[in-house]
Amino acid sequence: MEAARRQYRQKETTWAPPLQRDPGPWSRLVINWMATLAVIMAFGLVMLYSASYTTGYLRMGDSLHYIKQQAICMAIGIGCMVVMSYVDHRFLRWASKPLYWVVLAMLAVTLTFAPLNGCRRWIRLGGLTLQTSEVAKFEMILLTAHLASSAPQIGRFRPSLKEKVRLKDWLFIRIVRQIILPVLPLVPVLVLLIMEPHMSGILLTTAIVGTILMMSGSGGIITWAGAGTAALLLETLLTHVDSIEYLQNRLKTWSDDLEKVNPQTKQSLYAIGSGGLKGLGLGNSVEKQLWLPESTNDFIFSVVCEELGFIGATLIIVLFILFIVQGLLIAYKAENQFCTMVGIGIMAQIAWQVFCNIAVVTNTIPNTGISLPFFSSGGTSLILLLAEMGVMVNIGRNGERAAQQRAADHARREAERAAQEAERASRTINLEDARRAQNGK
Repeated sequence: MEAARRQYRQKETTWAPPLQRDPGPWSRLVINWMATLAVIMAFGLVMLYSASYTTGYLRMGDSLHYIKQQAICMAIGIGCMVVMSYVDHRFLRWASKPLYWVVLAMLAVTLTFAPLNGCRRWIRLGGLTLQTSEVAKFEMILLTAHLASSAPQIGRFRPSLKEKVRLKDWLFIRIVRQIILPVLPLVPVLVLLIMEPHMSGILLTTAIVGTILMMSGSGGIITWAGAGTAALLLETLLTHVDSIEYLQNRLKTWSDDLEKVNPQTKQSLYAIGSGGLKGLGLGNSVEKQLWLPESTNDFIFSVVCEELGFIGATLIIVLFILFIVQGLLIAYKAENQFCTMVGIGIMAQIAWQVFCNIAVVTNTIPNTGISLPFFSSGGTSLILLLAEMGVMVNIGRNGERAAQQRAADHARREAERAAQEAERASRTINLEDARRAQNGK
């Protein structure tokens, strides 16, 4: 059995052709998930235009500046999505290790560029910019999923030997193989992100990796205990990082007192409060008239609340919840554990970004500068998000093909069993007829 497992793991981690000619059939779940994605993207384009046309005209001399950039990046992203939907998951698994070193090199190169607003987060080549932390998120999803799915899984007993696992073996597998090894690649990434500094990138990347490990069962109760301890120590740790002035300023302005709160957050709360139940109407936001900083990016949800009110904001949240649940179902029905973990990681990224963005604009957590997926302007983020959606499509189609294959194999086995039972029944009948015929003679 162990030999078979080693052979399977070797097969899964060896090089495979990048593209699949036919990933598999389209399931109703994948189609519905893509329909939800299309609605979210269309909603996002409308709200970005509404939030940006004043800023675009006053700052760039073109009211369509931001929406043009977003449309171009969305078109590129959709192209990447189509390509990634045909990329074999075995190739992604194989590429996760060399890609990790590429990402580290990119993060290191980012530190050599001139700072913007006190941070070094972008690689600038001519008129193009690349936010390397977005690439790092995707890479950490792939690598963590690979390491988590490759780690041995044990229970109370070894199924093959029916014997109790020794304590030292249990601790080695639970702590070293299932926790330390998958988490170890995260450390250099976090160090480089701290040097930028990029606190939102640190928060999201850590949350994504932690979600994959906990959902995979890595470490069992040890992982959950560690996550709980980290959450309890987070506030104490942050308040003592005096060397990072950027972080300290954000923490000092996180308050219930409007006189002390961050100016961005204050204007955000004004916008949310002004919207009420039904909102001021699409395009009628007051705060976006250069009162609310980053209204096209981090604080676009505030504009949504002001223009569409509580009803519109709730609708967007419901759409994201539906989208995430459908994505998790796709991951659950994936072909193998690696695909499941990748799907969970991608959906975790969406979920954490949505949660943190809404929490920031409502002053639930300190201002960390996290964008709202498919709504906020930002080319790198949008292109990579859509590329990840292509990976989800590939996972869903391969999972549907595997499910159909399992169903066909089950039907074949049932047919063979029915034929065998019918044959045994016919033999029994023939024997009884022979006995009756013999007695008649």
